[in-house]
Amino acid sequence: MKVRRKVMYLAGLAASLPSDGQLIEQKTNKEIGITNFDGGNKLNKGRNLLVTGVRILFDTTASVAVKTATWLSAAPANFKNGELVISQDGSGNLFENPIGPFCKYNASIPTEDEFQTVVPFFIREDVSFKIQALLAGAAAADQAYRLELDCVEFVEADK
Repeated sequence: MKVRRKVMYLAGLAASLPSDGQLIEQKTNKEIGITNFDGGNKLNKGRNLLVTGVRILFDTTASVAVKTATWLSAAPANFKNGELVISQDGSGNLFENPIGPFCKYNASIPTEDEFQTVVPFFIREDVSFKIQALLAGAAAADQAYRLELDCVEFVEADK
C-alpha cells in the first residue's frame, strides 16, 4: 500500500447546481480543471481518502468559465451562509458545517492560507458518497466555485 498527500477538487458554476446541491454525481467524469475525483460518486477499488482539511474558492468575474477562473474572489453570500455536507452510504454524514469558515471573506487572504483543518474523516473505496453545497439563497450567474479537500490518500501499491 502507498500513502501520499493528495488534494481532491470539484469545480463548477453555481447556476448549474441541481436543487439538492449535489457537487458530484454518478455521471461526473474526471476532467482536468473540473474534478480529479474518479468517475462518478465512488472512489475506485483500492483507493481510500482521509480528509484533513477543506477550502472553497470562488471567482465571481462576469462571464466566468470554470477552467480559466482565477479563484481570487470573496465568497458570495449565498455560499458563505450555506452549509457543506459530505456523506457516505453506510456512514451517514461525515462532515456537516457552515461553508463560511472554509472560504475567504475578502480577496486579500493568500490562497495557501485558506485550508481549514477539520476533524479527519474517511471516504471509503467503492461506496457511494455525496458532497452537497446547501446554499442560503438562489445561485446566481457568474459564480464559480472550487471545493478542495486536503487528503491523505491510501492506494494499492500497483495503482
